[in-house]
Amino acid sequence: MTRVTNTAGTAGMAGSASGVDVARAAHRVDALLLERLGRDPGRTALVRADGAVVSAGELRERVLVVAAALAARGLGPGDRVAVYHERSVEFVAAVLGVACAGAAHVAFDVADPPARTLGMLEDCAPRAVLTSRALRDRLDGCAAPLLTDDEYRTGQPSPTPTPVAGSPDDPVALIFTSGSTGRPKASLISHRALVSRMNALQTTHPMTGDDRLVHHTTCTFDMHLAEIYWPLLSGATLVLSAPGGQRDADHLAALIRDHGVTTMYFGVSLLELFLLARDETERYDGLRQVLTGGEPLPADLVHRFHARSTASLTNLYGPSECTIHCTAWTCPRDPALDTVLIGSAVPDTELWVLDDDRRPVPEGEPGELYIGGAGLALGYLDRPELTAERFLRSPPVAPGRRLYRSGDLVRARPGGALEFLGRVDRQVKIRGVRIELGEIESTARRCAGVRQAVVVAHGTGLEKALAAFVVPEAPSAPAAELTASVREALRGWLPPTMVPATVDLLDALPFTPNGKVDRLLLESRAARTTPSRPTDTGGGELGVEELVAAVWCEALGLDSVKPDDDFFDLGGNSYKVVETVTRLRERLGAEIPLAALLEEPTVRGFAEEIRRVTGRA
Repeated sequence: MTRVTNTAGTAGMAGSASGVDVARAAHRVDALLLERLGRDPGRTALVRADGAVVSAGELRERVLVVAAALAARGLGPGDRVAVYHERSVEFVAAVLGVACAGAAHVAFDVADPPARTLGMLEDCAPRAVLTSRALRDRLDGCAAPLLTDDEYRTGQPSPTPTPVAGSPDDPVALIFTSGSTGRPKASLISHRALVSRMNALQTTHPMTGDDRLVHHTTCTFDMHLAEIYWPLLSGATLVLSAPGGQRDADHLAALIRDHGVTTMYFGVSLLELFLLARDETERYDGLRQVLTGGEPLPADLVHRFHARSTASLTNLYGPSECTIHCTAWTCPRDPALDTVLIGSAVPDTELWVLDDDRRPVPEGEPGELYIGGAGLALGYLDRPELTAERFLRSPPVAPGRRLYRSGDLVRARPGGALEFLGRVDRQVKIRGVRIELGEIESTARRCAGVRQAVVVAHGTGLEKALAAFVVPEAPSAPAAELTASVREALRGWLPPTMVPATVDLLDALPFTPNGKVDRLLLESRAARTTPSRPTDTGGGELGVEELVAAVWCEALGLDSVKPDDDFFDLGGNSYKVVETVTRLRERLGAEIPLAALLEEPTVRGFAEEIRRVTGRA
């Protein structure tokens, strides 16, 4: 039968937990963190992108100030605290301070539409929100009290904080993921699960005081937990990328070079973009180990990375319901490599490959992956039916234990390493973001004038995109007006990664002979459809704006573009971003950051940003 298990539990990060209960500390991240930061207070714990340094002792004090402010308001184990900060020292201190108060943090991306953030805040009902004075106005209407960093910094922490009387099974973090009903769901991550995964990383990819790791992953991905806790618990240094810097290959390359970074996580699409954006002769031999994941890893990308760095490259797999990762596979330096595996179980983890009747399949046969062990989430917040559906208690193959039903198809190779084959359900990943198509469909049906909506994904890798098909309530509805209004509404309700690249009107949805929506037909149609070409240039003045329009037309194969056309609506993707910015750098003879096009994706906005960063008229 197909079972892949690694039950080698570790306590490698517990160290000498002076002043705390060692047995408890082995499974409580707050005790481990405070002990580690206090062990050598003068060492560098955190470095900002601009070079500013925060020592372990200084970070510990800032964390305890946050914890004291929350405790003074009666918050502790079982409570939830939202964190709404840009990536910064304040963000890190807030996340860690919530844990040291005994509560669980839920982090929100400040780039998401405020309406979506407010909806999720209502859903998770935090007892408080930690934010900054500059951001608090975006949360107007939030029921929870807002505490800004300048308010809670006025407190004084106790030099010998009282240990929190909590359990290793208390929640320490909530991670929201897309939900098929249109309501995002939040996985509850426990102290035990987080400590188990940090120990797993430290066992397979150990870091010491000589190592530096970059935190750049968006805080809505569970990988941000590893980027923050792993270096701090292992005695390594955390390097903070600038807000928005996770999308700028130039910025990340500068961090790696200027700060002596040795360990890095890249989502697969970001690793692809990073290598495309940098000069192909540039090497990254200062890196010692690189982790990647979030979506299928192409063998060609592995070869291209190995050609430019002596670092190891490890493919991680795992849904947030299993806390960051549950398998790992270090890619061999084999020129004949043609299939990248997701690997075998990490410590404290068991994996089962089961058929539709939940019976183990023979080795080599495809089946659905079920995951067990210490890294499992506690379940979904306030979703008992969904928790019972996805987290199985005492299934026949694992009596007395819990297994998470992943919805992923895999097969075991000889030796136990797993090969990822795809999804069982309709969940997809677009550039590493896990998306329930049903959530987008449900949101689209809320748009004025829409009767039915279907969303499909088409393409592969960086070319993978979402396409929406809507049936209007009134058959005579003007197509251009309705598609534009639907797109505008979706932009206000959903994060950018969930907004379809195209919206097309249909008189009626196509159905298969058995009465189901013919999604394969729609996927085929979406793959053949290109965005409508603009008919005029909008009369822009000679200069940067006209040059931007001309380069967009060259890169995207268009006849013309309008000043307010969106680069990504017109078919742009990560490859096209690199091509477009490279052409403009050559023609203007100036450095233009890749992030400029990501932040300002219209002709007018991008041209204005170029003027700002280059000083050109």
